[in-house]
Amino acid sequence: MREAAKSVSRAEAEYLLMHLLQVPRHELYVGSAIAARIASRFRRLAARAKAGEPVQYLTRSAPFLDFQVHVDHRVLIPRPETEELVVRTLSRVRSGCKLQAVSRKLFVVDFGTGSGCIAIALARALPAARVAAVDASKAALAVAAQNVARYGLAKRIRLAQARSLEERTLSRLRGGLDLLISNPPYVPTPRLARLQRTVRREPRLALDGGPKGASIVAMLVTHGPALIKTGGWLAIEIDATHEAAVRKLAPDAEIERDLAGRIRYAFLRKC
Repeated sequence: MREAAKSVSRAEAEYLLMHLLQVPRHELYVGSAIAARIASRFRRLAARAKAGEPVQYLTRSAPFLDFQVHVDHRVLIPRPETEELVVRTLSRVRSGCKLQAVSRKLFVVDFGTGSGCIAIALARALPAARVAAVDASKAALAVAAQNVARYGLAKRIRLAQARSLEERTLSRLRGGLDLLISNPPYVPTPRLARLQRTVRREPRLALDGGPKGASIVAMLVTHGPALIKTGGWLAIEIDATHEAAVRKLAPDAEIERDLAGRIRYAFLRKC
């Protein structure tokens, strides 16, 4: 491992070797020799990682909660903060269902689905839920379709292309959703050039939230409640700079910090 980590960070080296060897992290340190072909492939991948290519794109895989999804240059790489969005949202939905169990049929829309990780996580956690996974990018939806099929969820997760909640694909659902959830593009355009070079390799469409980063967030907060039934939830991942904008549009929104202490989530229940 020390030799492996000379060209990339230890975390990147571990990630690549776990993929190449198909072993959990702790087995990387048992002292077994690495086959020459594996070592050669590692060096090639490490060189690309050193040049700024995300290791998740190199391995075509990223973890999300308790499962893996295929990722490549067509989609955003899932982050731990988005895992936490799902966990916190599920807590609210389950609390709302109370003793009806989450066997009650729920209708969920994941807006800006990307790899489909949120939609898949919710479908797995809510066995009776129907989920619409929506994205503006056809290329991203192709990746989501691959991941949905991988987990046998094609009958429960419907894929759709839309750029706005006002498009008929979504507007016709008015008052019918139990949950509208989104990890939208929320990076302010001027900040894009200052992002880490690995992040700059990810799709701009999935990152760029407009001049102040709040273009899609504002659309969700403004038009989302009309799609949600009474008692349903709107759950959004936001930038730390968006608290004031969200509170102005939705004074009753619950704004929460992530595990690192940064403003990250907005939850709004329709009463």
